Amino acid sequence: MKNSVVYFIIFHLLAFISLSADDKELLSQEKQNLLLQEQNRYESEYEKLRYNWITPLNLGASYGYDKAYTGDYGTNTNVSASISQDIFRSGGITYQIEYADAKKRTDEISLSKEMASINEQLFTTLLDYKKTLYQKEQSELILKNKEIEIFIKRQLYDVGKADITELNNALVAQSSELKNLVTHQYMLAKLRGEVLKLSDVDPAKFLLPTFTLIERDAYLENNLNLNYLRFQAKSYESLYGVTKSNYLPSVTLNANVGYREYDSKKYENKYDGNYYGAGVTLNIPLTYNADATTQEAKASYLKQAAQVADTYRITKASYTQSIELIESYRSYNEITSKNLSLYDELIEAIEAGVNTGEKTGYDLQIIKNTKAIEKLNIKLSEINIQIELAKLHFALNFKDRR
Repeated sequence: MKNSVVYFIIFHLLAFISLSADDKELLSQEKQNLLLQEQNRYESEYEKLRYNWITPLNLGASYGYDKAYTGDYGTNTNVSASISQDIFRSGGITYQIEYADAKKRTDEISLSKEMASINEQLFTTLLDYKKTLYQKEQSELILKNKEIEIFIKRQLYDVGKADITELNNALVAQSSELKNLVTHQYMLAKLRGEVLKLSDVDPAKFLLPTFTLIERDAYLENNLNLNYLRFQAKSYESLYGVTKSNYLPSVTLNANVGYREYDSKKYENKYDGNYYGAGVTLNIPLTYNADATTQEAKASYLKQAAQVADTYRITKASYTQSIELIESYRSYNEITSKNLSLYDELIEAIEAGVNTGEKTGYDLQIIKNTKAIEKLNIKLSEINIQIELAKLHFALNFKDRR
């Protein structure tokens, strides 16, 4: 039995190490495959965008029968290769490559955001499951106290020292708590189902990691959403550069090479040989809508840059709110911990009264149950703190969470 417990702990520690290695590890195979295909998509798109300024090499071959106005006729065979490649676009080629790089980084962060969102949902659900277990345990302790209270009220009513209203109120309170217990049992089943949608882990057995506080500067620097918007702004800036270059001078290299064979059927005449040619073309576009189009691209870039600044402000405020909420939970726990020491003194006094016959065992059991309920309140607050820390944790790139 002892060995099985050790193996169980080791297994889940390894599962957490796997999470550290790759955020996808704890997710279902279906989710992992979905994320993998999305990664393959944006990597293929990156290759396409980064090199689409390179024009294709055109290869051609033909065979035909020609008849000239001079009366000559014969077969004509031709094999050729040609290219028309921009070698200067007023910076457009550089901007195109920068756009592809920024777009790829944006897509990578977008995938990381999706992965982090799924993992946050998974771990928040696991924390909620543990929280509901504590609430269920609290409810069971409250019901024990209700049973004692009802017993005492019934005894007092039977001897005429309590009216029916007091007994009825105790019964109603017990019924209400029984409904709470049923609700907790339903929530456990519902949360288990939510976990199964995302992962194969058992929420009742999974060893949850302890999330730690992330410093504000690190949080703002490495925040996934902020970095997504930053690289998106960079891609819009590069697109603005590409748009400007479309209306500026460009230079194109034109080249062709081939082999041609002509076999006359009328004359003793045959041509057989190679040919080639090369040149450059200067293009200076004059377009009426050039200024409006470039200003539109510039406005899109500036809007995106403004959104980064606005989101930075919102993210900083959100972080402050999370910290204040965490501090309130910690303050609550400090107060509850002090109350627990008072319960210890009270339990000691009641135990002395029980030994002398001045107090009943029911009084002692009620106080012990109440103390256990308060101790569970501390655990619930700790879970609430972990939920807030998990939100901060999964808002960052994994490598920046440590």
